[in-house]
Amino acid sequence: MLIEYSKLIGLPIFNLESQSRAAELAGFFFDEKEAKVEAAIAKTAGFWGKVKFISAKEIVELSKSALIIRDEESLVEPKEMIRLNKKMKKRAKIIGEKVATKNGDFIGTVNDFVIESSSLLITRLYVKKLFDQRIIHASAIIKIEQKKITIKDKFEMAKPEVAPMNAKAEPA
Repeated sequence: MLIEYSKLIGLPIFNLESQSRAAELAGFFFDEKEAKVEAAIAKTAGFWGKVKFISAKEIVELSKSALIIRDEESLVEPKEMIRLNKKMKKRAKIIGEKVATKNGDFIGTVNDFVIESSSLLITRLYVKKLFDQRIIHASAIIKIEQKKITIKDKFEMAKPEVAPMNAKAEPA
């Protein structure tokens, strides 16, 4: 199932073992070359909620209504995932990152992206530049970095089709 990132943030995270709500989805870490989720970032409930990490291996299911994890031990303190903890402030957040070709041509800024729920791969980026919107397929992505996503120089870019305001849908 394809899910837009903007619809995932804030989703409840449920513990499969205890059948209870464990936290709320706050974001992801992505592999820089594969455009794949490495880990999820969770915020526990309450005013003093803590940030916890969930390895992608511990994710049982991702849907439009919840993220399901194996058990309570799936939620770990950031200090237990040393590499990701160091990467926390410098990680690419994808949303708001600039997109440029390998040659340096500026394409736009990411305003949303789509994740395939079973593979946890980014499948496409929604990029906006002033009044121009583009959809870039993940196969064009070369590298995801903080503040910049590099894509191939020659790639197919889709332009979303917008129906005229007075257009009416006809039943098939």
